[in-house]
Amino acid sequence: MTTSCTVCGEPLPEATETGRPRKFCSDRCRSKAHRAREREAERDRARLARRCEIEVAGSRCARGAVFVLAVDGRELKVCPACRELALSFLVGQGAAATAVETRRIAAPHREPAPRPTERGKVLLVEDDESVAEALGTVLRGRGYQVRTVRDGVSGLSEALSLRPDLVLLDLGLPDVDGLMVLRKLRAVSDVPVIITTARGEDDDKIRGLDCGADDYLVKPFHIEELFARMRSVLRHRAPRLDAVYDDGVLRVDFVLRQIQVTGTGLPLAPREYRLLEFLVREAGVPQPAEAIGAHVRGAAGPLPKGSLPVLVNALRSKLRGRGLGNDVIVTAHGIGYYYRPPGRSSTGLTIGYSHASRLVD
Repeated sequence: MTTSCTVCGEPLPEATETGRPRKFCSDRCRSKAHRAREREAERDRARLARRCEIEVAGSRCARGAVFVLAVDGRELKVCPACRELALSFLVGQGAAATAVETRRIAAPHREPAPRPTERGKVLLVEDDESVAEALGTVLRGRGYQVRTVRDGVSGLSEALSLRPDLVLLDLGLPDVDGLMVLRKLRAVSDVPVIITTARGEDDDKIRGLDCGADDYLVKPFHIEELFARMRSVLRHRAPRLDAVYDDGVLRVDFVLRQIQVTGTGLPLAPREYRLLEFLVREAGVPQPAEAIGAHVRGAAGPLPKGSLPVLVNALRSKLRGRGLGNDVIVTAHGIGYYYRPPGRSSTGLTIGYSHASRLVD
């Protein structure tokens, strides 16, 4: 039995024969304890109000809520780790991903987010911030690396330098129409492109597909339909990753990282090898200088300005020393470079989707 006050620790008065056992020495201590309980209850209510509302298997997430997802008058408070799950839930209830509004309600918490297996790089060219936020979150949750830009000029630049596996392109961009971006991209690249736009007229779809889009999706759309179309495009456009390139003169073993010219080994510096590897994997197709530099440099970042032509000349010199002329690495003016197998004419070269041999030497 307690013999001292639970608040101040003073001895308790003599207990009476009836009534509950005493816990406090005075009414003052009793009131003080009551106020303390009220403050703790208020803190609990505040914590509950800011807690993530996602429940899994009957257990509520214990993390603090950072975002509110709102759609059709409904709101759901979520933490960063549960935001993808919440978006999937809302979409599963029939809401379009583009109709979900996301707003921040607190400073971001630092819980580590899930790291799913990466499925590829996606470039999202979308000027609507809420749409970009919703799509980017869902795509990352499905395992894609996502880079988001808000205008056409940046979209074209990122498509050339980032070399994404897929581009999701809006047409209503603030600086230039998305179809113009697509035409310029198709002149130098065959990266898969899915147009995601509110323009739903048949003429718009025909123009988009004629300009080189792989697919056309009208907003608002169901997120699962987008993923199905992405899988279809990537499945049909997946590049061959052969272990060896061999055109009868030049042989590149990508596994052993060995180069042979007419059966004789050719030692190359690491950057020279990465340059040649990059070009021969897409032999005959001009590669943008930004993309070449990004591959050669790797995680170290882009090549310093003016260093790529120096590297190309050094590689040409070594190939020339083994009997391959300078014309096997061709300069595509305004674009970059490409590898032309010995004996092949530049006439009829395919650049991206279009025949544009006029762009190259």
